[in-house]
Amino acid sequence: MKIVGIAGSMNANSTTKQAVQIVLAAAKEAGATVEMIHLADWNLPIYDDREDASTYPESVHAFTKAISEADGLVIGSPEYHGTITGALKNALDFLEGRHLRDKQVALIGTAGGSMGATNTVNTLQLIMRSLHAWPLPSSPSVPSAYNAFTPEGKLKDERLQARMEALGKQLVQFVQMMNLNREKQLN
Repeated sequence: MKIVGIAGSMNANSTTKQAVQIVLAAAKEAGATVEMIHLADWNLPIYDDREDASTYPESVHAFTKAISEADGLVIGSPEYHGTITGALKNALDFLEGRHLRDKQVALIGTAGGSMGATNTVNTLQLIMRSLHAWPLPSSPSVPSAYNAFTPEGKLKDERLQARMEALGKQLVQFVQMMNLNREKQLN
């Protein structure tokens, strides 16, 4: 089973990337193979809905292939002006329902303020449902993310750390259940 994480921040020192890594580490501990896509490291052009998608650069094809081949996803975004980053929205615009159909998706947000990133995770829920994915019910967010992590990359709030780790393990369980149901339907 392969779980791909997408950190929707363009910041090299992204707290969103740190949060996604916590969830991915828990998924790995639960038996998954994991891969991180930090959008700051990907040179994705602006999506322009061109008629011939084959003319997009290789980075777009590598991105859509990684998502297509994943059994499940972890998607995180900082909350910018009440919603997801433009970089993440742009990356998700390259995807179609066929790339995400019936995939289990763990969603998380990070915020600079003390209220968390509720709008961000709600927006991601809408986008995932539009792309025929199955967002997990728990969508934690990290408030005051600039001060939320230890130098080792763990959350200072032990309860929130435990929620993030539980999310990674739940994602693996949900993917396993979905795969089992598919096998039953085929037999």
